[in-house]
Amino acid sequence: MTLLFVRHGESTWNVEGRFQGRQDPPLSELGERQARAVAQRLAAYEHPRAIVASPLTRARRTAEIIGEACSVSVALDERLVEISHGEWEGLLRSEIARRWPAELALWQNAPWTVEFPHGESVGRVRARFESFMRDAVTHPSPLVVCTHDVIIRLARLWAAGEPDDRFASLKGENAAIMEIEVAPGGPVLVRANDTAHLEGLRSDLARQAL
Repeated sequence: MTLLFVRHGESTWNVEGRFQGRQDPPLSELGERQARAVAQRLAAYEHPRAIVASPLTRARRTAEIIGEACSVSVALDERLVEISHGEWEGLLRSEIARRWPAELALWQNAPWTVEFPHGESVGRVRARFESFMRDAVTHPSPLVVCTHDVIIRLARLWAAGEPDDRFASLKGENAAIMEIEVAPGGPVLVRANDTAHLEGLRSDLARQAL
């Protein structure tokens, strides 16, 4: 089975450097263009037969644009939502650095040790990601999975068999494609952070609160 993970297009809060979590900002103008670009790429070369997305607007809208280009309906799955950043949601990274400096340093360097205030831990997100993956094989292949940064990173660790301490160094760009093949012998990471379709449309990840 072929899984094509796509991180949502750039959101308005990505541009501002705000932690998003479960909050629901829309795609930016660039994010809409990114979504159209990845949709055209998938329609031309990948021919997906199913699409599942996080219900948050930035992922759902990206998936809908892909679905329109590929003539495939979009199913929503709560297990694909972003990690809950709890009290950090809606705040700028600079505000977090001022109010929670020690916790921000841990998130950037040892994320598996962090549980966001009134939010989630990476371990809890991995549990729901693994639950989703047990059901993913029931969908037609290729399956597009339109989701968020933390889920993308966890999917890569899962497919590549990389250790948990690689999580902090992994990044997935907006509207990039990650391909995973699931076979009887286990998953294989075919490609990660494929941005060939985003010439002139790539976001500045350094500005984002990840």
